[in-house]
Amino acid sequence: MTLTTPMAAPILDTPGDTRVDAPLTDELADAAFGLVDAGAQMAEQGLNPVTLTIGTFDDDAPFESWTHYPPGDARDSRSGVQIYYHGHRAGHEHGHFHIFLKAGDTASDVKSISAADEDATTLEADDLFHVIAITMDATGLPIELFTTNRWVTDEAMVTAKSILPLLDRLTCTDAFDAPLANQWFSHLFGLFRDDIAQLLVARDDALETINFALDDEAHEVLSSKPISILDRMEELGLFED
Repeated sequence: MTLTTPMAAPILDTPGDTRVDAPLTDELADAAFGLVDAGAQMAEQGLNPVTLTIGTFDDDAPFESWTHYPPGDARDSRSGVQIYYHGHRAGHEHGHFHIFLKAGDTASDVKSISAADEDATTLEADDLFHVIAITMDATGLPIELFTTNRWVTDEAMVTAKSILPLLDRLTCTDAFDAPLANQWFSHLFGLFRDDIAQLLVARDDALETINFALDDEAHEVLSSKPISILDRMEELGLFED
């Protein structure tokens, strides 16, 4: 596989310190240990979230740059989460997952973001909006979260203020044929929920600095943050006696 297109640097990086100030809760601990458990079970089978995603259609097919995996995306019937994986960036990543939510019954409550020369739009129940992207390394570990401008995924763009109350909907029950993949994503979303929220707020700040040029291809990544499962667990004190 050859990935030749670099991703533009983010307009706003979050601070280098990735520590989350929220105290350890049962939910965070459960998310951390559930995530590690899902990853360990995959590893025992020689798998990881990326290989499970790519392997859902044809084990013998080579990985193709820019192609969406799985075909038709992974769609969760309960939460409205929609996910696809692809790769096109040279350098430190193998590829990245794009995570969306379907507006569903919250369509009338979310506020869309429009370009400076556009009228405001109202979302329909079937409309999708991008929440976050997850960069994966060659071993199948998540190493970064980032947000993108509208043109990158060509979907409705919704304000961070509208998305934050919906972050609890980021769960997977039947999005993937593999239960371990559903478990892995659900726990990842839980463990890094605060980071996702911070990046969405930073994304909206970045949009203001570029006068809401949502379709300007000079502005691609709007905010980003490195992540590490083990570092987060250490920050939460989960390795202490």
